[in-house]
Amino acid sequence: MRQFLRRALCAAALALPCASAAAPAQPQQQQQQQQQQQPAARADEQEEDPCPGARTQQDLNLCASRAFQQADAELNKLYQQLLKDAGAAERAKLRAAQLAWLKFRDAHCEYEAFGNTGGSIYPMVYGLCRAEVTGERARQFRDALKEAAER
Repeated sequence: MRQFLRRALCAAALALPCASAAAPAQPQQQQQQQQQQQPAARADEQEEDPCPGARTQQDLNLCASRAFQQADAELNKLYQQLLKDAGAAERAKLRAAQLAWLKFRDAHCEYEAFGNTGGSIYPMVYGLCRAEVTGERARQFRDALKEAAER
């Protein structure tokens, strides 16, 4: 996601390719050495673009909002399954944990997007953060459901 944000920031702010804006001209030998030292960066660059075809900041903001809504819908479905399968005491603990987690998620993403406060990119950064963190919580719930099924 960070690689996507970097590309989106470059595209939104400059409307130029990131490569030309990100690095000053370097001799060919220096560029080759840099490429050899950054194999992990290439893996990040191959991440799926969560907003294919988005052309404007408004498109990116809407895409981030949809990504969050999808992740949130999945999370709510899994949460309901966990509640249904839990006893009374376990349900109470799950509810308390989920309320605390929701506060954490929103506070964390406000922190992540803080540097963009007041900017047109803020909704995208905030939305993609919430989508990513919510997706991670959904993975935790899927794991919990698998463990419960194995018992």
